[in-house]
Amino acid sequence: MAALNVANRTLFNRDNLDILHGINDSCIDLIYLDPPFNKKKTFTAPIGSSAEGASFTDIFRQEDIKDEWVDSIRYENHQLHEYLKGVKFFSNQYNYCYLVYMAVRLMECHRILKNTGSLYLHCDPTMSHYLKIVLDCIFGEDNFRNEVVWSYSTGGVSKRHFAKKHDIILFYSKTSKKCFNQPRIPSKDSKRFNIQDNYGKMYYEKAGNRYYLDEGVAMTDVWDVYPVRNVSKERTGYPTQKPLALLERIVQASSNKGDVVLDPFCGCATTCIAAEKLERQWIGIDVSVTAYDLVRKRMRDVYPDTEMFKDYGIICQTTVPTRTAMGTADSSGFVYVIKNAAWKARYKVGIAKDVGKRLKSYQTSDPHRGYELVYSRQSIYYREIEKYIHKRFDSDYEWVLCRDEQALIEAIEKYKKAPSLLKVAEQDNDYT
Repeated sequence: MAALNVANRTLFNRDNLDILHGINDSCIDLIYLDPPFNKKKTFTAPIGSSAEGASFTDIFRQEDIKDEWVDSIRYENHQLHEYLKGVKFFSNQYNYCYLVYMAVRLMECHRILKNTGSLYLHCDPTMSHYLKIVLDCIFGEDNFRNEVVWSYSTGGVSKRHFAKKHDIILFYSKTSKKCFNQPRIPSKDSKRFNIQDNYGKMYYEKAGNRYYLDEGVAMTDVWDVYPVRNVSKERTGYPTQKPLALLERIVQASSNKGDVVLDPFCGCATTCIAAEKLERQWIGIDVSVTAYDLVRKRMRDVYPDTEMFKDYGIICQTTVPTRTAMGTADSSGFVYVIKNAAWKARYKVGIAKDVGKRLKSYQTSDPHRGYELVYSRQSIYYREIEKYIHKRFDSDYEWVLCRDEQALIEAIEKYKKAPSLLKVAEQDNDYT
């Protein structure tokens, strides 16, 4: 576990992917993110509100997606890459682009979480079912903890369908060793607490145990929390603002005092305020410059008489943090050659962070378990080698067509960083 390389109370004004790339591995305790929902709308704070000037576009197109993001997904997580290919095939372009945008950021969130850490992804039924599979691919199905339903009373009604009155919060932990403080809420069924002890406290008995009214009951996965209304004191006017009570519930449940809480889409900084109130460290990221002004204003409202916040103690930063602990996976990767006995003279040549996991993903797709690893090589030029091999030999997507297995391996072994992959491939065609 690396040390945290970002100061407490830092708010970054930049694309969160850049910042996430710069944070050390396994140093964050809790991540809450309330990203765009893929609503295909533009949200803008009203003029005259505290959040005036804040806006974001919730529309994702092909030009918004970088090829390097897709390459990173393919390298890091083959299962996720295959899933996104499927979405691109059967769904629409907007959904695919949105999920690529989210997937590269969620992979980074997974990397920076401690083994005891958790992630809460706020979404709604627009994309929650798609995002659930993305998170399954990244965190593993076994680390899914809850689909929390945040039920609220606002919103319109319709004659065409039931009124839509809830959001979804997907809760995952990095491992089974998660931090979890069982939240308790007041019981709605107080009548059953009908016995009074010697101290005047009401309780009921079940299976030989006493359950006291003032202890509350364990929280379920349906949360009835009031939204931020127009007359609410905490209202900033920021579009999609979430209530402080909701974030306090999450921070209390999955972190302890002194832990580090990160919000990559911090908006009007509700997560930052909740973390501060509950004595956690926090880091916020947002592309809007209004986020810094909002967190300072809200901190002043919460702590009006606290000398510590005379300058608010908040660092506004635009530069990317520098990782102080870099693993070998950051500078090199594996090129692999995998074959299946059912297909002669055809080899899967690709790149992966973990060759064993990549082979396993292929095996699970084949009922005959016919895939086997022929060769792998670790190199800082792993991406260039893959491109070189696919240019040098006849290729069919990820398959390389070659009758001489040893010639294929020798071509990988002999590779040195070529000045022009295409030129080398055209000149050296004797192996094909």
